[in-house]
Amino acid sequence: MTAPNPSPNPGDRSAYLRVGRAGNACLLCNKPLNVDGRHPSILEVKDAQEAIRKDFCPECWPRLADQGYFSFWVTRRVAAPSAQERRLARAERNEALWRLFAALYASEESPALAAQLFFLAHLLMRYKVLAFQGLTSDGLLEFQHPRLGETFRIADVPLEEVDFAAIQRDIEQQALSHAPPPREQE
Repeated sequence: MTAPNPSPNPGDRSAYLRVGRAGNACLLCNKPLNVDGRHPSILEVKDAQEAIRKDFCPECWPRLADQGYFSFWVTRRVAAPSAQERRLARAERNEALWRLFAALYASEESPALAAQLFFLAHLLMRYKVLAFQGLTSDGLLEFQHPRLGETFRIADVPLEEVDFAAIQRDIEQQALSHAPPPREQE
């Protein structure tokens, strides 16, 4: 059960529209609700200044048929990925972008891909896969892969000459082909 909102001013109707977040367990049987699926929720009005949200599992819902409540709805719950799953997704994204960068950098068409390499290098720098080392004497941007110790020199592309939206779409398509194979769930 969520705590009620602080006492609203008697004339403040917007206070009644603020409803707390869904609870993680049924109020009657204590069954977890924070899993995939749906569950009923009610809004009880205790007095003119207090509206309370209550969440129940579908099995306990029929027992509430005779109980008075102001309003009800069905809350849709979607299980969020765990922290480990989010880290894995980030690691897979970084690996796919890194593989694409390495493939484009090693390509014979590297000069023609300057805008894509520029964009990828900056993305990888943002994701802490590459570290910016500075500008070289010949005007190239120098990046280093900290774990591998390799250095990469990329053309400094003027920002006004690049359509970054188009490059991002191209890179997203290319990155899929360089993504690591899916890992088995343990």
